[in-house]
Amino acid sequence: MTQTGSDEEEWHVGSEQARGSEELSAEERQRLRRAHERLRAASKELEVLVATEPIKNRWAPEPAPAEILDTAREDLQRAYADVVRCQQEILGWTSG
Repeated sequence: MTQTGSDEEEWHVGSEQARGSEELSAEERQRLRRAHERLRAASKELEVLVATEPIKNRWAPEPAPAEILDTAREDLQRAYADVVRCQQEILGWTSG
């Protein structure tokens, strides 16, 4: 089976190596859940910094300093890399 992500990276799931959710231990499920939670939180943090809408007649958001944006982008990249690593190690997915 092949899955394509938003960045057009393909994921290949081989039938011999791929694991179904019923095969995962409680610790593996927790590790996957935490990785996805970190990714959502990092994405939300970056969204707040770059995509906050002004409130009419009240305030306009200030641009975030470059250092803060860089840190948020790095956090997002690390969180994404952790999700990919978890998918490879726990589920047996490979990118190609």
